[in-house]
Amino acid sequence: MKIGMISLLSGTDEGTFLLKNLSVFEGGRSQGNHVLLKDPSVAMSHFRICRNDSDYVIYDQGAKSGTWVNGQTFEKVTLKGGDIIKAGNVEMRFDLVDADTPGRIASSAPELGGAKSTDKTAPVEPLVTGDPRALVEVVEGDQKGKVFELAGKEEFVIGRSTNADLRLRDGKVSRSHCIISMVGDHFIVTDNQSSNGTVVNGEKIRKTVLKDGDFIRLGFTILRFKVRATVPH
Repeated sequence: MKIGMISLLSGTDEGTFLLKNLSVFEGGRSQGNHVLLKDPSVAMSHFRICRNDSDYVIYDQGAKSGTWVNGQTFEKVTLKGGDIIKAGNVEMRFDLVDADTPGRIASSAPELGGAKSTDKTAPVEPLVTGDPRALVEVVEGDQKGKVFELAGKEEFVIGRSTNADLRLRDGKVSRSHCIISMVGDHFIVTDNQSSNGTVVNGEKIRKTVLKDGDFIRLGFTILRFKVRATVPH
């Protein structure tokens, strides 16, 4: 299967970004973007690329200068190999390449590249006893591979505090960053007035209902929310 690759053609940055392992990639100037562009002409959160197998769709994030593909502005467009993307003064080329192509993997944790990740086979860590209806997995960040079950109560605090239900070792995460609440048959995530905000599937949110497979970004950490299809007894 082919994967997407972004090659920087102009601007203050050089190199390539391989769009693999995740379903959502954010591009912009702020730390925590998967495609980090340091050029001052780029917005803090400039564009978002969503992946579905080998299909990649790019969305403009409301940047003042817009996002351009092949000289045209847009709100949403499916990318094709060879397309030229422009964000601010930065030009990039999108290509589809083999999955084993060497290069830098687009990551939301640029400062953690040398950190040792948790073994993906590590056991699930239950927050409390009870049958889990859902779980969250750390898919990017220092605790990559760790899985937390949402079970036994109705609210789960995520943050850096030792008192948090789901504690994250991430300096960009607030002590009490956000709360996942179980309301009826739904799970709702609410930002707890965090310093750096809570982002779900590339959108900064105050409060939203979570769906199976959603990605939650807190600082340099990305969580994947997963609903359990059946609850064991």
